[in-house]
Amino acid sequence: MKKILALLLVLCMALPVVALAEDSVTLRFSWWGGDERHAATIAVIEQYEAAHPNVTIEPEYGSSDGYNDKLATQLSGGTAPDIIQIDPAFLPSYALSDAGYLVDLKTTAFDFSLGDPAYYSLPMNGGFDGKQYGVPSGVSGAAILVNNEMAAKFGLDFHTQYTWDDLFAWAKQVHEADPEVYLFEANKTMIAVAVASWAKQNYEGKTYFDPNTKTLNYSEEELAGVFTFVKRLFDENVVAPVSYMAAYEGDNMQNDPNWVSGDKYVACFAYTSTCETLAAAAPNNTFSAGKFPLTAGSDIAAWNSNCPQVFAINAKSANLDVAVDFLNYFYNDETAMATLGSVRSVPPTARAREICAEKGLISDLLAQACDVCTSYSGIPDDSLYNGSEAKQIMWDAIEEVGYGAATPEQEAQNVFDQWTDYAASK
Repeated sequence: MKKILALLLVLCMALPVVALAEDSVTLRFSWWGGDERHAATIAVIEQYEAAHPNVTIEPEYGSSDGYNDKLATQLSGGTAPDIIQIDPAFLPSYALSDAGYLVDLKTTAFDFSLGDPAYYSLPMNGGFDGKQYGVPSGVSGAAILVNNEMAAKFGLDFHTQYTWDDLFAWAKQVHEADPEVYLFEANKTMIAVAVASWAKQNYEGKTYFDPNTKTLNYSEEELAGVFTFVKRLFDENVVAPVSYMAAYEGDNMQNDPNWVSGDKYVACFAYTSTCETLAAAAPNNTFSAGKFPLTAGSDIAAWNSNCPQVFAINAKSANLDVAVDFLNYFYNDETAMATLGSVRSVPPTARAREICAEKGLISDLLAQACDVCTSYSGIPDDSLYNGSEAKQIMWDAIEEVGYGAATPEQEAQNVFDQWTDYAASK
């Protein structure tokens, strides 16, 4: 009997040690971004760890360069982090893989109550066929920034839905009234964004590349139609000449003196992330977020809000419940919301946006632009087109057509050949 009691005592003394060992959890969390995002994300990790002393979350962060290639290798090799920030353009290949890389969050205890179900359900935000393989980190996308004074001067209404045909008619009206004024400020980068949306609206919602077969999705004839549209933008004075805008490429449009003067453009093709900077560059004007042009008769909106990143959980995580609990805190806790602010663009939940507004982190203009963005049933660009090489081919082609160095048909053949080779190399 004494031996039995002694054995039971030993077992009881061992139980706390076993429980502690079982409760000690280490998670890995990967993301990319700048220093401000890194600092805010690490602060939220530390908050969670302070409330859960048994949990250690190892941050894995850096720049976006090489991130997707590394993640693809990790997922296929079974070595991916527990919590993962994913580029929406690459999400479908992971979410829909037969390998079952990501967890359907609807099967977990994750709390969706603070978000918009319609917004969550979009593929770019992790929704696929009723399953939820991720949640959006924020709201971003294209924006139409309207110079209110110039729009009023010409009697143009960007806040009631209009068509591409309206846009060309307005450009004619504006330029005939004042040859120094163009309807839109837009460099080749922003023209490419607008053209991609026009193409989806006019070619049955097709992206440039087929996301499943990884092959070119457009014929030479269809690409000729795309570049004929590009030529119209320049020929009919919707946008300023490519030779003028060449000095204001990338995120440099706010330095265009014709924009700063406030009286040479009626509106601007922009991103939600750049509209505040552009508005601030023209202090003598007021600005609002306009609606996007649509093709008359098309049931495809094709302007997508394209959240900047998606948070997902590795299906092979050894500590799935804890990973979900951390993501819940990261996404839904008000202390975490206040700490993260707008480091991943405008937050995806109404409560997080309220907190950002209270802290002065987002403006009414930005909130308005995001409201417009999320109101369109967007079709995100495919992952191949989102590659820098494919986009550079498009930017160069827009420039060639804009300069008149090639006809739409010639440039269509050129892009068709280059994109075909590019797709074959992937």
